Amino acid sequence: MKLHHVGIVVKKIGRDGQRLAESFGLDAVSEVIHDPTQRVNVQFWGAGADVSIEFIEPAAPDSPVGQFLEKGGGLAHVCFEVPDLDTALREAESRGAIPVQPPSPAPAFDGRRIAFLYYRGMGLVEFVEAAKP
Repeated sequence: MKLHHVGIVVKKIGRDGQRLAESFGLDAVSEVIHDPTQRVNVQFWGAGADVSIEFIEPAAPDSPVGQFLEKGGGLAHVCFEVPDLDTALREAESRGAIPVQPPSPAPAFDGRRIAFLYYRGMGLVEFVEAAKP
C-alpha cells in the first residue's frame, strides 16, 4: 500500500483548483476527467513526485461532494494504491473501517476500481487498485 493522492473539493477546478495548485508550484498532470458514477469532475496536479493532488468539483446537483462543498470544501480524502483491492477492503473492514462505497471502475484511473471507506479518527479514505503489470 502506498499513498497515491490527496483529494481536495473545490467549487471550480479551472478557477479554485488552478489557484491552489499555482500557490504550491504544481503542474497539471491530467486533463479534467468526468466521472459519471461519482457525479464529479476531477483533475490531478503534481510536482514530479509520486503523490499528486486531486481537485474535485461537483458535476451535478446531487453530487456526493456537494454537501462537503457547502461546508467550505477543502481536504476530502487521502487515497492509497493497493495491489489487491478486494483483499485490502477485507483487511480494512476487519480492522474497523466502514465501507462507504463498494468497488467501481473509475474513469480517472483508466477503469481501475476504487472504493471508499471511513476510518474513525481519520475520515474518508479511498483505495485504488494498482495497475496490472
